[in-house]
Amino acid sequence: MKTVFNSALGAAGIALLFLSACKKDNGATLEVADATKPLTAFTCAAPAEGTNYSIYPLGNGGAGVGDVMPYYDAASNTSYIYYLRDIWNDATRQHHPVNAFTTNDFVNYTQTAAGEVLSSNSATCAQDFAIGTGSVVQRNGTYYFFYTGDNPNAAGCTNQKQGILLATATGPGQKFTKQASFATIYAPSNQGYDFNDNFRDPYVYFDAPSNQYLMLVAARKDVGGGNFKGIIAKYTSADLLSWNYQGVLYDGGADNFFNMECPSVFKLGSLYYLLFSDQGSQQVFYRKSSSLNGPWSAPSGTARLDGNGFYAAKFITDKFNDNYLMAWVNRQDGNSDTGNRMFGGNLVVHKLYQQANGDLAVTIPHTLQANLEAKAVPLVKNAQAGDVTSGANNTYTLASTPTFLNSVVFDPIQATHFKVSTTVNYASADKDFGFMLGACDNYNGFYSLRFIPSQNRFSLDKTDRRNVTVSSTTVDVPFKMSPNTDYTVTIVEENSVVVVYLNNTAALTCRVYRAPQSSWGLFADNATATFKNLTVTTSN
Repeated sequence: MKTVFNSALGAAGIALLFLSACKKDNGATLEVADATKPLTAFTCAAPAEGTNYSIYPLGNGGAGVGDVMPYYDAASNTSYIYYLRDIWNDATRQHHPVNAFTTNDFVNYTQTAAGEVLSSNSATCAQDFAIGTGSVVQRNGTYYFFYTGDNPNAAGCTNQKQGILLATATGPGQKFTKQASFATIYAPSNQGYDFNDNFRDPYVYFDAPSNQYLMLVAARKDVGGGNFKGIIAKYTSADLLSWNYQGVLYDGGADNFFNMECPSVFKLGSLYYLLFSDQGSQQVFYRKSSSLNGPWSAPSGTARLDGNGFYAAKFITDKFNDNYLMAWVNRQDGNSDTGNRMFGGNLVVHKLYQQANGDLAVTIPHTLQANLEAKAVPLVKNAQAGDVTSGANNTYTLASTPTFLNSVVFDPIQATHFKVSTTVNYASADKDFGFMLGACDNYNGFYSLRFIPSQNRFSLDKTDRRNVTVSSTTVDVPFKMSPNTDYTVTIVEENSVVVVYLNNTAALTCRVYRAPQSSWGLFADNATATFKNLTVTTSN
């Protein structure tokens, strides 16, 4: 009887076939290991979720960070990151109030002394019974905070579920005062808008050429025959108090987005960029145009820079004229990798830049990279399976066959936050290769952070290898690859937040509860891949 070994299961089954090692002429070592005998037991149980976040902060009091509303204040040279604090019906009877961080380096974050800068209204029929996303703009020394009033009790009241409200302050770190005299902006009548819900997330932008303010609002609208789709509505104002409806700025074009949440617009060079988060797919997209009024076109490359773990993204430029993209990475119910996706979580910030063709790209903030390179963390190899060629400077080549998954497993990294760096190059990849997280063994029981060149994407899969196919995914990002080409990879972890940067152009933000203090490593499945100069560093 002929025995056939599956690539996800074959490591233990055929380890006994590999009993010796040999020396290559080039001085590299071809190591063959018994996959069933690690030096020490693997560690793969999810530890208690940490609360000691710093580079990816939680909200005030350990609450989740919801939608962010960043604002750079030129007067104080400080970046303010307002956010919806994910509390609901707690002892203070608040429903997503607004708090704020300040930062000057996107590494260290401080809660503002004012604490809660905008509170919800406990009155049952108040328009802002709950607070929704908004934006801050400054004019003549007054800070205007336009925000969403969301009333889930509206069916029994006289107002609508969602409307746009205003609060003001004389300083960006102060508590904002609600302006009752401001006329609430509701969805325009007789225009086919959804009056039951879905009119929210105002973003205000000053257009210097026209000397007026533009307000974007996420909404849903009947585009004909009862066919509703997500659109971005447009309003204009000269004084921030009186607003005029100007129709639809963008309707998604050929795409039918359920709702383009948290829209915003910004300009880099001669191009305008429209950023929004699709409520249906939970992914962030962007469009670009040579005019603030459109037409808006998809980039020549990928239209999204991250996966669905990075949501409600907003843009900011800091005092050094560096650009950043920030959002929240979702938590999961019960702090479990199998739990349902929850609203809010930790703040994650990418550095954003414009490529030569006008497309956007993201990479690790240079300040965070420098912070995490202060101290080296030694690599301790625990086990491996298959033909693994080890070279200088922690370089590994894994040449997997169709029936054998090759792997190298390292001991857990004992640091709250750290950075893993390497350069990846592949010769062939009929299936995939990448990184093992939460490894219970070195052939099946691990989560896969994997390159899939045949589909031009990078994916996280929280499932045992026996259930992983080429097309399966938990969360992914488009990433085009070619063989025999070097690609840099940077993985940043802090407790259960895992952020991967790919060749300084794309990112994959993830929540992996099994990652902290767990065995991890490299793998290749029906692929030949080299991981060069694998290093781990952390801050002081």
